[in-house]
This record gives sequence, C-alpha cells and structure tokens, in this order.
Amino acid sequence: MIQPPLTESQVSAIQKLVSQIAFEGNGPSATPKLLLLLEDVAAADIVGLIYPAITEDMTYRGVCSVLAEAWETLDDDTLKRFARKNLVRIHLVRANLTSGSVSRRAIDNAAATLDSLAPSAQDWELLEFKADIAVLRGKYSDAISIYKRIPITSRPAGEVQAKIGSALRLDEKLDESLNVLQAAIKRESGNASEHQRSWHDLQQEQGLTFAAKGDIAAASNCLISSTLLSKAVLFSPRLDLAKLLVKRGNIGAVKSYISAVTAWNTNLSGIALSKAIQQ
Repeated sequence: MIQPPLTESQVSAIQKLVSQIAFEGNGPSATPKLLLLLEDVAAADIVGLIYPAITEDMTYRGVCSVLAEAWETLDDDTLKRFARKNLVRIHLVRANLTSGSVSRRAIDNAAATLDSLAPSAQDWELLEFKADIAVLRGKYSDAISIYKRIPITSRPAGEVQAKIGSALRLDEKLDESLNVLQAAIKRESGNASEHQRSWHDLQQEQGLTFAAKGDIAAASNCLISSTLLSKAVLFSPRLDLAKLLVKRGNIGAVKSYISAVTAWNTNLSGIALSKAIQQ
C-alpha cells in the first residue's frame, strides 16, 4: 500500500489555512480548522504542505496531537506507520525552523519518535530521518555517509542529493557541495516536470551554496530557477534563500520569485509572502 493521495480540493483547503497561519498571522482562528482537515489525511503526504505553519506554537502542538492520535486509532497498520513517519517529519521541520532549546527539543522528539518505529530493511526513509537528525546535530560527515547508503531507485534521487549538498555546505565544503548539486541538477533537468520537489530543493540548495561563496548573482538565478514548476506542485515554498537575498539587497530577484510562486500556488498571497520574506 502507498500513501493515499490528497484530492485537489483537500490540497487547496490545507494550503489556504496554512497561508493564513504562516503568512497572514491568523493562527488562532485558522489552526482548529486545519486540524480538523488533517484528521482525515494524517497518513497522506501533508508535511510539505503544512511546514511553514509549524513555526506557530499552537499549530505545531495541534498537528503533533493529530498525528499521535492517528497512530493510536487508525485500523490499517501501514497507514499508522505513515502517520508516525509524518510525526517524525513534523519534529524535523520544527527543529529546522527554530533555534536554541526549542530546536533541540524538536530534534530529541524526532529521534524518540523514530526509535518507536520498527525497523524495516526496505524502508529507506527511516535511514534518511537518521541522517536528517545527524545534520541537525552538526554531525555532517555521519549524515553524508548515511545519505549515500540510500539507493537511487528508492525515491527521487534529487531530494537526497540536495540534502547531501546542504550537509557539505554546512560543513563549509562549498566546492564539493556545488559539484554534488550541479551533477544532480544535470540529471534532473530532463525530469523537472516529474520530480518537481527535487528540482526545487536542488536549485534552492545550489543558491545557498553560491551565496555562501559570495556569488549573489548566481544565487539569485537559482532562486528564480527553483520556481520553474507547474501548478500541480504539492508543497509550500522554502523562503530561506529568498530571505538571505533580501538581506543582501537583491530585491529584484525576490520579486520575480514571489511572482513565480504565486503563479503555481494560487493559494498564496504575494503581499503576505513578501511580508514573510522580509521579516
């Protein structure tokens, strides 16, 4: 059994509420409605849709409660496992979006939840979670070696390669990071319409690496390239590169990025997105 797909109407409803919480500051009113929606899709591919809202404390706690309850109440063991993995993902998102003791608690929660999942020889995502936790704990070499154990055939390879590039960048191995990312982008260039999340993540990571090397023009090009996607995408945009470029004064590229994002994600307001980037 695979993860149950979300319908177009479910995606739209979730993204509208996430936009209200993450970008428009309406967390107290929008969160209860979001949680009611998530109760029916706790085992679906929801984390990419809802992650910007996890910075809001009430939303984070509520989503965790919904996923924990799904683990207890779902009848199908496979769906229960999907819901549990979503809980690991949510803790990892929280750890990435926060800092200090809040981030450390989220990392510990991710590790504890991961430990509660029975190991499976073919479940490569558990290995990926282990590597993600290692990155968050600053163990970059360990993380890279784990990522490299994940077979290319297990999932879109670009997503894992983006994580390897990120770990190398964080470890200040910038040239090596670019080599990994650009090789993966070359492989994905013919599949950009199929592996859209891979394309987005690879371009974003390449942009962050260029920025770390001081090449803001190249980073800006990557930011815009990351949004060459269709309206069928099922994830929320990353804003870390855009925020960095605003600080570096490249407003033009960020405006182009916002325009492109709102073209393929009509549930996002350009004004709200601009405010979130400039925060």
